[in-house]
Amino acid sequence: MNKKVCLINLGCKVNKYELDCLARILVKHGYDVVTHKESADYYVVNTCAVTNEAEKKSRQYIGKLAKLNANAKIVVMGCASQANPKQFQSKPNVITVIGTTKREDILTYLKGWDHALMPTPLEYEEEVSGPMQTKTRAYLKIQDGCDNFCSYCSIPYNRGRSRSRKLENCLNEAKILAKTSKEIVVTGIDMSSYTVDGKPGLGILMHALGDIQGTRFRLGSLEVGVITKEFLSILSTMPNFCPQFHLSLQSACDKVLYDMNRHYTFKEYLTKIKWIRKFFPNANITTELIVGYPTESNKDFLVTLRNIKKVHFGDMHIFPFSQKAGTVASRLKDLPNSVKKERFYQAEKIKEKQKQKYLKKNQHTIHQVLVEEKEGEYWVGYTENYIKTYLTGHQEVGVVVTVRLQQPYQEGMMGKVEEERK
Repeated sequence: MNKKVCLINLGCKVNKYELDCLARILVKHGYDVVTHKESADYYVVNTCAVTNEAEKKSRQYIGKLAKLNANAKIVVMGCASQANPKQFQSKPNVITVIGTTKREDILTYLKGWDHALMPTPLEYEEEVSGPMQTKTRAYLKIQDGCDNFCSYCSIPYNRGRSRSRKLENCLNEAKILAKTSKEIVVTGIDMSSYTVDGKPGLGILMHALGDIQGTRFRLGSLEVGVITKEFLSILSTMPNFCPQFHLSLQSACDKVLYDMNRHYTFKEYLTKIKWIRKFFPNANITTELIVGYPTESNKDFLVTLRNIKKVHFGDMHIFPFSQKAGTVASRLKDLPNSVKKERFYQAEKIKEKQKQKYLKKNQHTIHQVLVEEKEGEYWVGYTENYIKTYLTGHQEVGVVVTVRLQQPYQEGMMGKVEEERK
């Protein structure tokens, strides 16, 4: 009987891509790979360090895995282990702790071989590539690392400086993924900084991806600076582009943005939003918002609340500020948890109102839904503008169906199938 390896992603889309690549290596060498928490011979956990809560979750999760199989062996990797390997080395059943490099040596790590943490590379690592093929959503990693050094973020220290994957390699992998996957998400740690021959290259890449048939393409998280009319024009000519934009905001107050070392104003952000809606009138625009930054006064927070109402987001991921060791913000006096909790609550209320308004805007409209899984009695998938859609009747994972959205339901909308197709 083949040994079973459970791959667990506790982080971002880049983490997911990396585990998908490891899955291909493991299957090739005779392992059975599962991705849901269940009893297995080995667990490979890709950790996250974006917040203290994410790092804590990584530690707790690893502590629980031994209960599923007391004899299981655990390999820990990812940003949290790169930042602080000692927090995992003493955990029960952990045999190897690596960071964000040399993950392609997974076969040796399963044997418990010691591995000294390596410094992050200066060039893009092609060794971790070629993810396991899927019928639904695949990820295409085009870049790693970050040069932004936002005051609250430890990612540049854990992932290293920004480095881009060769255009040819991105396109070759996309063509392979498109043979089976109905959707490909283009992703990276800071994909907005992607370059081709040292020049801004995300538009060049997307233009080339537009020639690949049989799948649709979605963008991961974007920074304000990459949104230009030229870039949006390129996207608008792609017949297979999904009009969803996750445009990072973090704060809607200029003073706090400056303190965070974010290089734009809210006015610039709002201008880019207007450009997006000019090219894609029904685009789903989502974002991230940090509340309770140490220098955020009550007045600053009210400015943020007032400004986010002007954007009309389809959704927001809201986080109370979390101090990360080694960052500029970690040296600032933190606000009381009660203040951060109250600000989170107020921002969440606006988020829910805007989300429901966007869902109702899409009521009775026609969309292409990629069916991804079964949740209870419903089949669940996502529209091209990333609305979670619940379907009844007989469906099949990996099928794209034409759907008329009906009414808001749970995290998205109920849909009625108008036409089925492979």
